[in-house]
Amino acid sequence: MDVSRLRIDLFAFALGALALLTASFFGARNSAAVLMCGLCFAGLLGARLAGFSNRALVPLAAGLVVLLWMVWIDPPASSRKTSAIAHFTGGALVGWALSEYVRSRLRWPEWGFAALAGVLSLTVLWELGEYVGDRVLTTGLIPNKTDSALDIFFGSLGGAATVALAYLTTSNARSRRAP
Repeated sequence: MDVSRLRIDLFAFALGALALLTASFFGARNSAAVLMCGLCFAGLLGARLAGFSNRALVPLAAGLVVLLWMVWIDPPASSRKTSAIAHFTGGALVGWALSEYVRSRLRWPEWGFAALAGVLSLTVLWELGEYVGDRVLTTGLIPNKTDSALDIFFGSLGGAATVALAYLTTSNARSRRAP
């Protein structure tokens, strides 16, 4: 084994951090946090299987680990505010990853619409995951329909913000290359 060529896969490292966090939640018997980690893990593996690059996945995975830590270990505010912050930030991370994935495959505005549609779809899918978790594990993640609607709104808003940011950074990079 040539140690001088040893490289750490940052995506695998971030998945390892997520696995450690999941194990700590499992040890603390926090089934709601374990469910959230499982949803994140499934999404990250699905994205890898779909061909997302490390450039898209490493910030997403690392951001989700920090976000899960913030929500379940050290919440910054009341549960309602923390939920809004978490869904906005999660949507923003997903919006960035989707933008990274589709903007090299499609032209603007198609990639923007595709990324926004993906964010909206994933926020709805996330809420369905929470609903199923509530039924199977009796976690109480969705207290009412209004909470789900707000979660979808804030997740979509965060995703839209980073899709716009991705567009601005792409446009800015193009204008600097122009003669």
